[in-house]
Amino acid sequence: MKRYTLSQIEAFTAIADCGSFRIASERLGITQPTISLRIRELESAVGRPLFVRGKGGVRLSEAGQLMLRYAQRGLDAFTEMDIRLKTRDPLTGVLRLGSSNTFALSCLPAVLTALEKSQAGLDVELTISNSITLGALLADHKLDIAFMADTPVPAHVRIAPLAHCEIAWCASPEMRLGPRVLKPQGLAAKRLMTMPAPSPFHTIIHDWFAAAQVPLPRLSFCNDMATIVRLVRTGVAASVLPLSIIGPELQAGTIVRYRSAPAIAPLTLCIAHQTSARGHCDEIITGIARDVVARADAAITPAWIAAEPAT
Repeated sequence: MKRYTLSQIEAFTAIADCGSFRIASERLGITQPTISLRIRELESAVGRPLFVRGKGGVRLSEAGQLMLRYAQRGLDAFTEMDIRLKTRDPLTGVLRLGSSNTFALSCLPAVLTALEKSQAGLDVELTISNSITLGALLADHKLDIAFMADTPVPAHVRIAPLAHCEIAWCASPEMRLGPRVLKPQGLAAKRLMTMPAPSPFHTIIHDWFAAAQVPLPRLSFCNDMATIVRLVRTGVAASVLPLSIIGPELQAGTIVRYRSAPAIAPLTLCIAHQTSARGHCDEIITGIARDVVARADAAITPAWIAAEPAT
């Protein structure tokens, strides 16, 4: 990969903005021969001229126009980094936040509302996906923090329990899955829908049938939990759902929750973040998330109290 220096990029963007080597050199506080040398070195590294010189000054070449877009992004990133390092305020700039469907449809709106009220300088770049994908994005340093199910993560990602989310087999009243206590043998002829592998919900259903030594029936798949809820409500399919996201439907009777044997354990939701970034940002967002969970309905209960060592 070509190696460009920050001083070359600064010289390039200054000339592009001023339209003049002389004015740009005065702005940067360097001599005109120095800024000319930086551009010659940059053009040599790029292998193409970046400016078209004329009597009225200079203008960007086609290659220069393309480079300017990327150069400005890079300088913006360095400026943001400098602000964070100097002010020690990690909640300024862009927070790359990930969330599973379960957390997004239950607690995330309250978390984002609290963040907006308390951190005016923070912009959130939100990714909604399954927990396995979120774990991979954290592993690749493409997310800062994620709310996700308890899944394996690499050593540079710290994950801590946040909430236990009650889940259960659910269907519309018209579907009539059978007795109020379901067994795997009774669902073989029913249309069942869940999120595709490697979603935790796909694993939960697979393991539930396996525990009873019953072959996994044919499943239908949808990658959006809100859509699955709607399909369950309208009688298209039955599914294992988080009770925290179907409170209104349960209360109205448009979705029926079933007990099951074997029983289905609650889903553990966690907060995960880059270990190297732990500090003020982690503390603020973890505190907000815990407060939201503590005030959530009975289908979500705090998980961090038991997870913390006694003092």
